[in-house]
Amino acid sequence: MTSIRIFLTLSVSAIILLVSFLSAIRGYRESMVEAELLFDQQLLEHGKMLSLLNPSSLAGGSRVIQDLVLPNTANSELGDEMQIAYQIFTERGVLILRSVLAPSTPMSAFEVGYREVNFSGYRWRVLAILDEEQSHWVMTAQRIDIRYDLAEGIILDAVVPTVLSVPMAALLIWLFVSFGLRPLQTLAREVQSREASDLSPVRLDQVPRELTQLTRSINDLLRRLQSSFAREKRFAADAAHELRTPISVLKVQVHNLLTELESPSASVNELRQGIDAMGHLVEQILVLNRTAPDQYMVQFQPVDLYALARDVVSNEFEQILQRGQDFELEGGACLVKGDATALRSLLQNVLSNASKYTPNGGRLRLLVEHTPQGTRCAMEDSGPGIPQAFRERVFDRFYRLDGDRNSSGVSGSGLGLAIVRHIVDMHGATIALGQSPTLGGLQVLMQFPAVASSTTTITTTTTPGEAE
Repeated sequence: MTSIRIFLTLSVSAIILLVSFLSAIRGYRESMVEAELLFDQQLLEHGKMLSLLNPSSLAGGSRVIQDLVLPNTANSELGDEMQIAYQIFTERGVLILRSVLAPSTPMSAFEVGYREVNFSGYRWRVLAILDEEQSHWVMTAQRIDIRYDLAEGIILDAVVPTVLSVPMAALLIWLFVSFGLRPLQTLAREVQSREASDLSPVRLDQVPRELTQLTRSINDLLRRLQSSFAREKRFAADAAHELRTPISVLKVQVHNLLTELESPSASVNELRQGIDAMGHLVEQILVLNRTAPDQYMVQFQPVDLYALARDVVSNEFEQILQRGQDFELEGGACLVKGDATALRSLLQNVLSNASKYTPNGGRLRLLVEHTPQGTRCAMEDSGPGIPQAFRERVFDRFYRLDGDRNSSGVSGSGLGLAIVRHIVDMHGATIALGQSPTLGGLQVLMQFPAVASSTTTITTTTTPGEAE
């Protein structure tokens, strides 16, 4: 069932059509019986009228006169065909008077009553009457086919308008059902028009009884969601405090230990790297939690993505310098509609991944430019790249190419690209991984919807050792 309105309209219309059809059949049958009785009564009345004729005035042989015509059918479509044929006989069976349509022989046996006989090529309904006072027989007859045609015409004139009124009834049903479903549509618009952060109860005026339970269920669901989100926010805040603090303490202690030792062992260095990896994992998990659509309910504002990228590069440039990598930032002012904090996290993850997986002395290039389709952001490197078969899989959480100990030897959490994809989806943008056409490594291409065109293009080239 795709539509309640269509279902109700078709169902009620079908019921009305079925009831009308059954009523029409029953009415047709009963009307035919009534019409037969009416026509038989007319034969009887005409027979009585003919029986009043004085047989003595008709003596001297049989006479032929004009047939009787039913009063109500003289001007009908049947015209003169709806006539009554009649005969008058003496008590001994001698024909003394007949109509034009009547034969010279008796139309029926000399027995009182109705019967159906054939003559003149048609089937006739004949009534025979014996007038004992006048001592003569009167026979009246009507063609049965004409009787049926006339009866059916009268009945159909009454039934057809009822059948033809079904489409009009269906239209009225559609209108009334639409009116009856209006509160449901109002409820749907009320829920659909809400912001993601609005979890207040739904309040409607004059809610029908049928929607009361649905409204209560929706409000109960919103209440449970609000409680669940509150618990998640508390968990994120508590986790940020409870996890960051001991990790920070461990980092300080390891730093002190490295300072005290003249020649730190490999175990101490591995301990320091493990603590750094744990801290990075905690930060990534918290970022992913904060940027979840159900948790990260914000009003997007225009953000200059190029200016934000330049700020992120300045913070990450120390890592680039340590690895002796050449970095290029190209583009110009480009506005996107989004959240600066989330976009900053996106650029940090993209840039950090490119630097980590590009060998020492490699090249990095970040391009932010305006296109007719919107803002284009491309991060390219000269690293090993990602095989095409795995380019969609790397967006899964905690997935790393070749496992935790991959060929690059770089430790990670497997959340960086998952966070990037998540933030891209939040902003209605697209992301695609490919091979860099200029550097030969990985290209991360992101396309954001247009907000405003950039009229100025700025190109900045930075290499290690140069001041920004």
